[in-house]
Parts: sequence; structure tokens; C-alpha cells
Amino acid sequence: MKRLLTRILGVLLCAALVLPLLPPSAGALTLTAVNDTLLPVSEGTMPARLGGELYVPYDVFTQLGVSSSSEEGVLNLSSGGETLSFSPDEGYVYDQYMNSYDSPAYSMNGTVYVPVKLCCGKFGLTYSTFSAYGETVLRVTDGASQSDSEFASSASGDIERAINAYKGVPTSPDTPNNGGNTQKPSDKPVEPPIPPVEEKPTQKPGRVYLTFFGPTTQYTPQTLDALHGAGRLATFFLSTDTAAWSSDTVRRIVGEGHTAALLLYAEPSVAPDELVERLTAANKQLAFLTGVNTRIFSNADGCNKLTAAQRDAIIAAGYRLWDSTMDSGDSTQSAPMTYAVTAQRFAATNATVVLRLRHSASTASAVQSLSAYMLRQGIPSSRVTLNTSPINLISDIR
Repeated sequence: MKRLLTRILGVLLCAALVLPLLPPSAGALTLTAVNDTLLPVSEGTMPARLGGELYVPYDVFTQLGVSSSSEEGVLNLSSGGETLSFSPDEGYVYDQYMNSYDSPAYSMNGTVYVPVKLCCGKFGLTYSTFSAYGETVLRVTDGASQSDSEFASSASGDIERAINAYKGVPTSPDTPNNGGNTQKPSDKPVEPPIPPVEEKPTQKPGRVYLTFFGPTTQYTPQTLDALHGAGRLATFFLSTDTAAWSSDTVRRIVGEGHTAALLLYAEPSVAPDELVERLTAANKQLAFLTGVNTRIFSNADGCNKLTAAQRDAIIAAGYRLWDSTMDSGDSTQSAPMTYAVTAQRFAATNATVVLRLRHSASTASAVQSLSAYMLRQGIPSSRVTLNTSPINLISDIR
């Protein structure tokens, strides 16, 4: 009887947790690729996300040589001497040494969804995400495949057709299969060829501050996942319009060790005291959500656009002024293009770089690629703190 009650409670708990896992609507599409093959897209096979973690049907991993078996409601996945056993009904997962993990599997859409990060780590696989045609592609590989930028280019036609087919949008027969130059019937201009990345540069930044400007979006959790996976901390300049904040995302930013900063959209005609009041109100909301406040500040158009009186009032209120020194272009470019162009710019300077990123569909994948490049090149990164000497367009280090 006790075991029956345990199973019933486990089922109820899993059912409650699975609700957020349901695949998103066609407006927030995620495709899956295994090595260099794009998988068919449907609501029953699309990746899902729970608590910031990605899940896919377990057969994604069987296509990469992971064997599967099922016995008494337990799914066993094995490869290279490693085994993970998932019980979707009872909500547990353990390996061959009986070590347990916090990422259970879930039964939905007639199959079992398993956590991507755990399975990849256990079976020696890798995963990444990148943006294509305004949507997200999750790619799981065994290392014997193209880079993400190469795959995005070679499979661009297949990706576009899959997106259009899912959304019911007619696709021109002229859409290329191999990312060629055939003009697509689209209002968007065709992106130019992605430039090569210099892997043996003669210059590199002494340090990079990864900074994210503007309101958080539905893509920000993916960016936080990318930063966490790369072990990097960043600075998030949040608009003083707190109505645009996602409370959970702001809490996560601070909780994961990043610096929360404030971003003003200031006109020269605005009274200095009013700007300080905006910063004070935003700081009050930040403290309410996270228990911390900030004294790091930037102006959307640059601190050089503030009047001397405005700057003096903001600094007198205890704030330090920051500006970006390099724009990644992630809001208008694909992730592969953002990465390649930014890496080229890195290779042209020895200075400290304050890199401006945003919260677009391209950002998370670009951050992953840039973090890997910085690791290969030995380029350190940091978050901004109050003790960091400010970098801004007016050289004001107060």
C-alpha cells in the first residue's frame, strides 16, 4: 500500500512538472539536429524546457549510438560503459553506481523525454544551440561533424523549409538545399558569407567584459544557460522601466553571480534630478526582487550624450558610468555571423573590450561560440563591479 501511494504521488508530481514542459507554440519553434542531420519537426518530437534545462525524446540519443532498453517502467540508456536509468513515474534517475541525479525523465507525447545536459555529459556527447531564421536549433553531436557555423550554412535551406512547413508557410521551389545564393522570397536581406575566424591572431583583447543591454526577453534564459555552461560571469544593464522586467529572470541573473546594472534612456532635456529618481526607483525594485542594489549605470545612447549636469548628478548619487566599446551585432545578425565578426574584431585589438550583446534569438549561441573562442585564445572575461575602474566614452573614471 505504501509503495502504491508513493507511485501515485510520484505520478501527480511529474504531471505537475510536465505542464511547463509542453512544447512551445509555432511562434517559439525549436528544431533538433543530430550531427549533420536535421530531424523532422512536430509538436510530439520538439525539444522542451523545464527550469532552464533542455529535454529531448530519448531516441535522439539512440541515433548517436546510445543503446536503450525498458523494464518495468524504467528506461535504461547505455554507452561506453556508462548507464543512466530513468523512472518517469517515480521521478528518479541513477547511474550504474547508484548515484542519483536531480534531472528526471518525463513521459509526454507518447515517449520519454530525457535531460540533454545530463545525457551528453554521461555519454561523452556535446550539445549547442544556434539561431536560424528567427528560431532556435538544438544540435547534439558526437564530435565527428561540422562546426555549428558550417552546419548552419550547409543546412540553411533544409532549416528554412522545416520552419515554413511547421508554420504552414509556402516555400519557394527556388529555396536552396545547401545554403546557396538563390534569392529567397523574403523581406529579409540575404546575409553575406560568414568570414573566416583567425585561430592564430597576432593580437587579442587583454580582457573582455560581457555586457547585455536592454530588457530581458524569452531568449535570456538560454543566454544564462550558455554563460553557466561556459563558466563565465557577465553584466546585465536592465532598463529602468521595471515593468519590462521578468522577475524570475532578474532573480536568476543575480542568483547566478552576474552583475545587475541599470540602463537609462535619457534625453538631454530631462532634469538631472529626474534621472536620479528613475535610477532610485529601479534600484528599489531590484532590491525587492533580489536583496541587492547596484551602482553601475549606462545610458542607452552613450554616456557622452548626457549633459555635464546630468553626469554630475548621477555620479553624486553614487553611480559609476559605463559604455560598451564594441557591438556584437547580435540583434541583427545570425549567431554564426555574430561570432565570426566579433572574433575578427577581437583579433584586431590588444585593448580591454566592453562587448555589447542583447537578448535576441542569436545571443545564446553566439555567447557559446565566443566563450569557446576566448578559451582557445586565453582571453579572460569579467563582470563589472563597483570597484572596477569605469570604461566610458568620456573617460570619466569617477
